[in-house]
Amino acid sequence: MSLSTSPSRFLNRACFLLILPALFFATNVDATMYQEDFQIGDIVEFDFLGKTYQAEIFDFTGTGWPKVKFEYRGKLTERFFPPSRIKLIESAKDKSAGQSMSPPAEMRKWTDSTGSFSVNAKLVSDEDGNIKLEKEDGRVITLPLAKLSDEDKTYLEELKKQNSAANPFAGGDMKAPAKAPSISDSKPSTPKIEPISPNFQTNEKVLSDNGKWAVQPDSAGIVEQNQRVINFKSGFTKHEFHNQLSSIQLIDDGQMIAATITNPFEKETELLIANLNTAESKAPLRISSKDLTLLAATEKQAVTYKKGSGRTAGEITFWDLGNEALPTASWKAASFFDRDGLAPTFGYFVDENRLLTAGRRVTLWNCESATAEYSYTISDTTQPAISSTGKQLAIASGKSVYIINIDDGEVLGKFEPPTATKIMAFSPNGKQLAGINSSSGEIWTWNLSDNQLSQEFSAPPRITKSIDWVGEEYLLIDDVYLMDVRLRAVVWVYESTGGTVVNANDGRFWFAGKTKISPIPLPGTNLTKRTENLKPDELLVLGPDSKVSLEFNLPFKGDEQDKIRTRITTTLNKNGVAVQNKADLQLIFKIVKGKQEKAEMSSITDPFGRRGTESIKYTPQIGSVTLVKNGDRVWQKSRQFGPMGMIQLKRGESAQAAAKRLCKPDPSFFESIALPKYIGQLPGGKPFGRSKISEQGVN
Repeated sequence: MSLSTSPSRFLNRACFLLILPALFFATNVDATMYQEDFQIGDIVEFDFLGKTYQAEIFDFTGTGWPKVKFEYRGKLTERFFPPSRIKLIESAKDKSAGQSMSPPAEMRKWTDSTGSFSVNAKLVSDEDGNIKLEKEDGRVITLPLAKLSDEDKTYLEELKKQNSAANPFAGGDMKAPAKAPSISDSKPSTPKIEPISPNFQTNEKVLSDNGKWAVQPDSAGIVEQNQRVINFKSGFTKHEFHNQLSSIQLIDDGQMIAATITNPFEKETELLIANLNTAESKAPLRISSKDLTLLAATEKQAVTYKKGSGRTAGEITFWDLGNEALPTASWKAASFFDRDGLAPTFGYFVDENRLLTAGRRVTLWNCESATAEYSYTISDTTQPAISSTGKQLAIASGKSVYIINIDDGEVLGKFEPPTATKIMAFSPNGKQLAGINSSSGEIWTWNLSDNQLSQEFSAPPRITKSIDWVGEEYLLIDDVYLMDVRLRAVVWVYESTGGTVVNANDGRFWFAGKTKISPIPLPGTNLTKRTENLKPDELLVLGPDSKVSLEFNLPFKGDEQDKIRTRITTTLNKNGVAVQNKADLQLIFKIVKGKQEKAEMSSITDPFGRRGTESIKYTPQIGSVTLVKNGDRVWQKSRQFGPMGMIQLKRGESAQAAAKRLCKPDPSFFESIALPKYIGQLPGGKPFGRSKISEQGVN
């Protein structure tokens, strides 16, 4: 939101106010603590907005306060803190000392004292009578020295002698870690390639169909899960704490995986490719630019996208992947305001010379000529779905969904789902297409064999970003809710932090952490036996023929409340639901006061940029619409009314008055609420259980 202030107060100049956390203005700090207490590279711990975080110090303010970068709400956040508010976890000096005495990194065979067991592993540490070994699959084990063979004990003693103070060749300062020879540390040997404008207009088409249904299920068999862990070894060693795996894609028919590693301290991006069957990964290839998104890749080539800025167009760059990543071509993408619709959010290599991209249009490119074999305009922010073996594409345009033959762009079929959707997924056998409305959570599944609606139900309300099939029976919503398609209900809940779930759409799933990819079993619990005797209709809480009473506890005028009642009643009746008094189901509309909050607002008060601050207090109000059955909450949508970040002042209005105004509830929230048509729940109203997904698996 933009923000402006009264012309009468500030000489007709715009005034921008930003709510900043009050903790930065209320901290009483000992001014005698300076930079000497910490140094760059230290790992520190601190409390921020009620939670504890760890981060690495990367710089200092002019007053000696440490600057750190850490992940907050999925984004890299930069903050500085007074020394009194941070705690040292690991000093850079200790890390450096540890590096100078680090054990050898080679694999060797280790044998137990009985001679019955052995393992190939790398020595991680040897201290306090225990050693740590990293096995070939990436797992680390700890065991006492007493359980090792005499040969292994002798090996460890020799290592200690080499690092002993009596050894004149021991010790010394560590130089910069040596990079693997195959990591491209130098700039690409080819000169910068000037981007060209690709031509999509020659074969631009309009989405239409001939009224016939020609979709044949594109099937992929269920593949046994690969049990190997892939550890990507990054060349970014200076600030390893901030290395982050991203842009993860399955390539080459799901046999390989491609990803990038980025680090906010680096001006480069690393491109990584690994074999999922052997867990072997190639050494990372450096790409001499940061803030890149990996669009698509094969073993031999990759395509990246860099967003434009202002009038500067974005760029799609092709890379040849040999001993180093070398740019071979560059295209302009996303002109000013992306009028051409070329800014890609998705990419897929159909073959070595044809690239499918999607953004505001879906296009199959001839890579050599930079011309489109076909191009269609689609709905903005659509996430296209590709069938299991890569032959068909599902896209949304307006209220319709189209199934397209990827190879030639022919429209195989068109249908209109019961709710608008831009996020879809093919089932592994290609017979079903699922879609979800990202705001209301309404889900549909479509039978592609006979062009019929199969199922309708709803996920718990949230802004949805992803939907994946787990086999043919379940859908995973946002890597959180596992929904049984037959029962139309949430049967399991997953919690995952610090990573994402990657799906091959053939029964295989992985959890991608910071620099490690671990296979995970999903659904991972014996749900079939627990659900086989349940009947879908008996689990339906809300559906056609249901009866609902409306209960209002809103501070609005009579006509405003009547408008809300009329709008909601119309929606329920359209869904086949009757509105009547004292029904078993109640739809409750209410507003409650939140806790009083304080904030400091800083403002640019004149054209010379001089700043002023103003303290404000406000009490937000929380509006909610809740569906209740027998006193238990079944479904809920809520919104907090109050200042959110930057606010806009009216003429002559103070910041305090603006905050109070923004805390006033808006009737339009209740009018526009999207009510689901179907809601199912297990007996007792709760899923069977919960699990945590991490690099260690599903627990």
